[in-house]
Amino acid sequence: MSQGVRAYHSGLHTRAMSYWLEMQEGDWARSPHSRARYALYRGLTHLSLGDEESAQRWLAEAKDVTDRQQGVLDDEDMGRLLVAWRVIGHEPGTWGRDVLESR
Repeated sequence: MSQGVRAYHSGLHTRAMSYWLEMQEGDWARSPHSRARYALYRGLTHLSLGDEESAQRWLAEAKDVTDRQQGVLDDEDMGRLLVAWRVIGHEPGTWGRDVLESR
């Protein structure tokens, strides 16, 4: 996962997306932290590439994990999630699960 995060922070969004697409679910779904971080950065990458629909799906997944378990993301990543959440049109208090279920 660290390669995808580095690529994202370096502005190499297409490369970051290739990392996300190559990862198997077992690689990122083992813990709430891994699941939230994967979903956050995959969502941010989709958003950077202009795919708001996919971004919403993945950011809602990250938001759902953080809604259920406080502190699963560090403060910087939580800040990134909340900013992106607003960018795609949701208030910080909107539950990720509600967005996932409405799709």
